[in-house]
Amino acid sequence: MSAPESRPSGTVTFLFSDIEGSTLRWQRDPQAMADALARHNELFRAAIESNGGYVFKTVGDAFYAAFAGAPEAVAAALAAQRALNAEDFSAVEGVRVRIALHAGYAREQDGDYFGTTLNRVARLVSIGHGGQTLLSGTAAELVRDALPPDGELRDLGAHRLKDLARPERVFQLVVPDLLDAFPSLRSLDYLPNNLPQQLTSFIGRAGIVEEVKAMLHEHRLATLVGAGGAGKTRCAIQTGAELLNRYPDGVWLVELAPISDPALVTTTIARVLGVRETRDAELLTTLLGDLEQRRLLFVLDNCEHLVDETRRVASAIIGGCAGVGILATSREQLGISGERVLRMPSLQEADAVELFADRARAADDRFALTAENEPFVAEICRRLDGIPLAVELAAARVKLLSPKALTEKLSERFRVLTGGSKDAVPRHHTLRATIDWSFDLLDEPSRALFRTLSVFVGGWTLDAATAVCAQDGDEWGVLDLLSSLVDKSLVAVETKGEERRYDMLVSIREYASERLAEAGEAQAAAAKHARFYAALAKSLAPLAGELEDVQWQRSLAPELDNLRAAIDWTIVSQRDPQLGMEMLSELEWPELIATPHEALRWFEAALRLEDRVPSDLILARLLRHCVILEWLTGQPAAHREQLALAAVAVARRAGDPDEVARVLGYLGATYAHEARFDDAERVFAQAYAAPAQLSRAAANAVLRMWAAGSLARGDVDAARKRFSEVARCERPGSEAHASALLNLGELEYASGDLEAAQAAASQAKAAYTLIGSVYTVLALSNLAAYAMEAGNLDDARGYLREALQLQPRSGRGWLASVIEAHALLAALSGDFESAALLGGFSDSLYRARGEVRQQTEHRGYERLLKTLAEACSKEEIASAMESGARIGEKEALARASAIYERHGR
Repeated sequence: MSAPESRPSGTVTFLFSDIEGSTLRWQRDPQAMADALARHNELFRAAIESNGGYVFKTVGDAFYAAFAGAPEAVAAALAAQRALNAEDFSAVEGVRVRIALHAGYAREQDGDYFGTTLNRVARLVSIGHGGQTLLSGTAAELVRDALPPDGELRDLGAHRLKDLARPERVFQLVVPDLLDAFPSLRSLDYLPNNLPQQLTSFIGRAGIVEEVKAMLHEHRLATLVGAGGAGKTRCAIQTGAELLNRYPDGVWLVELAPISDPALVTTTIARVLGVRETRDAELLTTLLGDLEQRRLLFVLDNCEHLVDETRRVASAIIGGCAGVGILATSREQLGISGERVLRMPSLQEADAVELFADRARAADDRFALTAENEPFVAEICRRLDGIPLAVELAAARVKLLSPKALTEKLSERFRVLTGGSKDAVPRHHTLRATIDWSFDLLDEPSRALFRTLSVFVGGWTLDAATAVCAQDGDEWGVLDLLSSLVDKSLVAVETKGEERRYDMLVSIREYASERLAEAGEAQAAAAKHARFYAALAKSLAPLAGELEDVQWQRSLAPELDNLRAAIDWTIVSQRDPQLGMEMLSELEWPELIATPHEALRWFEAALRLEDRVPSDLILARLLRHCVILEWLTGQPAAHREQLALAAVAVARRAGDPDEVARVLGYLGATYAHEARFDDAERVFAQAYAAPAQLSRAAANAVLRMWAAGSLARGDVDAARKRFSEVARCERPGSEAHASALLNLGELEYASGDLEAAQAAASQAKAAYTLIGSVYTVLALSNLAAYAMEAGNLDDARGYLREALQLQPRSGRGWLASVIEAHALLAALSGDFESAALLGGFSDSLYRARGEVRQQTEHRGYERLLKTLAEACSKEEIASAMESGARIGEKEALARASAIYERHGR
């Protein structure tokens, strides 16, 4: 078969290819690579054209070909791979070509092709490996019954491609005489990222993406600037997807639009990476420590309302973390030295027309761009200034109006807004006019729902929309209206399994919020919103009672922004303080959904309105939470004692046995932290005087704190008994259960049962790892101590290597114990200089904080000093430890890491 006389059109099968690793080959031997490429081109073109294909473009070593049918494309791919395999390319260490096939509609013009189908096949080829031929699900269906006799399709599963639209079912073409074993595909599923799946294809911004990628290649901070609806977010996310291979530690989207408090910028960034706040360090310091050795890219989306704080945090990251890049989107630049700014231009007319056609087909699969309607589509796109959001909103109307009718309607809208002067329409008026027009075309029930939905922050569920927006609780009615708003591109929907979550683009939410205020409905909607989330918090209280902390967290974490909004409206703005206090009183583990510092601000704001607290029980809970949150944030023990005493008095007035027991337990824990063990014992005994009258959660909480107090006092037998009881009663897999196991391990170690200590710590480590707890580092440190006690230095190195990797994101709370464990490892390995230096560093941390070592750490420290004394003079040890006390955290971590290079794996 020869090349076609006419170019394929309509539904076309495309074949894209490129040579894997060609850049390095060009660098090593340009002349040999030029000769190899020339031969590659001859063989590839012959394989395509002999099977009826049309080569419409070559770029470097990449071929782009079109076929009228999928079987012909498969035949060409096989012929090309076989011809290349038979050729001697040893001069350039081989030529391995990856090929991808995909079929779909494409527009042919002047010998080239346009459309989203081409984007799809380009993304498909990018995830393959040299020698591999991949087919999309569409291409596979077209060729399944027409494969070569020796060929088969291997299902590689669904994969997210870098265009971020729907996952693609990918198949590999397999024949006996070609290589068929390859590594995992380089799809988004196998690269670290949190980039969201997009419901629509990426159109018309390829040049912008390439420009931003070039900026980030030379500089570490770039900002996309433009008005709402210009496509900044989508362009930034797409750029991040295409840069995944450049950043081994991932590309991470940080959505700032839902937050209004500048103090939450660092919190939001840290949460994306799982970096937790600690008592003794500012969160930004902990975050910077985590990022110091990592290579990743942040996409900071919608910075304009928090530009000052974003500037501060981004400056700190760029200044202190050489491997981290930032791509920001904003309506104004950040103003940081070294920042590169790109202002989002309007879409070119051809791209805008393509975007309209694609979104119109999504709204109505009968739509097709024709010679008759294309001039009207082009006019619509010109009238909308090529603003992507405006184009999409207009395209969503093709189910009701033809492009010609749409043109007439838009003309009417702009004449009303500008007095007939089309030239006077600025970009922001254009977008507002388009949303105005979409809003005016809604019926009144849809308008009411649309504006009321703006009260949600960070998305919502159908249950939430029904409770807040429906007049009569008609869920089906809300669903119908919500589906209509989704169809009109005014609401976005994300599906995860069986769950659906809805949201609005920032520009649309701002518009809807203005409409809500104009209608005089904002306060009523906010009140319903607050009541719903207060009820949600209360409905999850049984999970707290059953110690289901992980499930509780999973249920509330997606609603953090809505909870913030409800707290701000009820308590901070004092619109309904009692409702806000009731909601806070039901948040049993606030530190699991927000940082301890943020949660403390919530409860402190409530206590400033103490005279308006609705009941003694609620006041006792607010005070109790302040006690634990102050401990988590490192506040002085004396103030915690005052809070705890006040909580005890209020709880006794309330007469609730559970709350009395809990606050007494917190008072006892406070006394134990102050080393007032007799007072602690007395209070714990009061708290646990009648355990049968307490709920399981309250009884376990008291017993756990009492056991910790006994351990601190040195009463090993009492502590073992209480921790064993807690471990039996707590829900396996919970953080409380893991904590009991970890402490039980310390007890067993102190009493000489090393095997039992290792078993308990291993179980604790597994549980902590599963829930992503910061305590994982402490479990690893203890396991290393037990391994060193048993003489298994290789096991100890493995545990400590993992602990050191997790240490930065766990904060500085366990830095002393982790470094000291490394010091002991160095001493046992014969590196006495490093041992003394690191021992001096950890010793200085304990002294500075006024802390005493726990059982495991104390025994390790004594062994370290003894080992050093056997090998070095007192003067040498003292000098090295004094030097260690003067080094910084960064140097200590580097010295600890160097131990592996000298003494282990």
